[in-house]
Amino acid sequence: MNDLQEQQEIPTVPEEKKPHLSSPVRKKKRNIALRFFIVFLSLLFGVFIGITAFLLSGKYSLLRRTQGAVPNLADPETEGISSAEAPSSSNSAHVWKEGWVRYNDKIYEYNDDIMTFLIMGIDKKTPVEAAKTPTDGGQADGLFLLVANPDDKSVKVIAVNRDTMVDVWMYGFEKDGITPVIQAQITVQHGFGDGMEQSCEATVDAVSKLFYDLPISGYAAINMGAISDLVWVVDGIDVSVLEDMTKLCPDWKEGAFVHLYDSSAYDYVHYRNTDVYESARLRLARQKQFLSLYIAKLKERVKQDITLPIQVYQMIDKYMVTNVSADQAAYLATQLVDYSFDGENIYTLEGTTVTGEEYEEFYPDKDALKDLMIQIFYQEVDPQELTSAP
Repeated sequence: MNDLQEQQEIPTVPEEKKPHLSSPVRKKKRNIALRFFIVFLSLLFGVFIGITAFLLSGKYSLLRRTQGAVPNLADPETEGISSAEAPSSSNSAHVWKEGWVRYNDKIYEYNDDIMTFLIMGIDKKTPVEAAKTPTDGGQADGLFLLVANPDDKSVKVIAVNRDTMVDVWMYGFEKDGITPVIQAQITVQHGFGDGMEQSCEATVDAVSKLFYDLPISGYAAINMGAISDLVWVVDGIDVSVLEDMTKLCPDWKEGAFVHLYDSSAYDYVHYRNTDVYESARLRLARQKQFLSLYIAKLKERVKQDITLPIQVYQMIDKYMVTNVSADQAAYLATQLVDYSFDGENIYTLEGTTVTGEEYEEFYPDKDALKDLMIQIFYQEVDPQELTSAP
């Protein structure tokens, strides 16, 4: 071997001096990486458990709220619907369960898997604050029952005419410990009270009684001033104007195609020409249209960002009084995003509008209301359940 080869020769390291996998340095690095990975998995698992617990908390608190409650559709005054009794014969195999009703020669039971929420649009543009006088709570110009059915994964909405005549409790006018009750439009019930929880609970009670003591899982009363924020979230709503509204906006002719954003959305759902007969019904049609389009668009956005409902919840919080908590709202968001909904799933009460002493009065058609109750909230009893085992 020449000198150059000797200079280029790479010296060898004795075997005992070579680093091995089991060396302290390698072990230390590997242990650090392992501990980091375990901590990461623990944090990830903790977040998962936390979110799951958060959602389950919302779910079960909602279910407990109406547990065991059923409508009183078999009230003696409800013609055509009866709560049958088991035959008196001791040999009969017929079984009758509490809460069943017979209607049109069929037997139905209330679907207690359904969750129903009352959404109230309050005629105020400002953030929520306690009423200064007993009549300053704000009228509920929009009343919508949102019905979520997990069996067929559908969302249905029932719009309630603001002029529907009901018993209204005049909170704030108590005398000798007794609260006066008057027959009045359901919209004013929210106005009597504190404009906060008391007003909301009184309105929920009025709507529940209108629907034969329908269990209502929760409510949200939203001042109309929140509409601008709500439409901002979905980049506005495109509508075809349902009636001539040029008195409000020159371009809003019947059939015109307009983009609602900010204040224009508020004007569209709030405006009512009281010089026109049944103006409340006409406005309700616009509110139905807007709500249908809004829900559909919001659902698409939620599919892209599941946290959006919580963001909306926080955004409109200052305009809202609700008994739906953040965990309940989060649970509902994860469920309802996969539910079906379209304009065909919005219903209105059939009935008659008459001119009262001062204002228009709406009286629901009882037969149509019973049909609607059976259609949305009840299911036919399986014939096998009608007889006991031999």
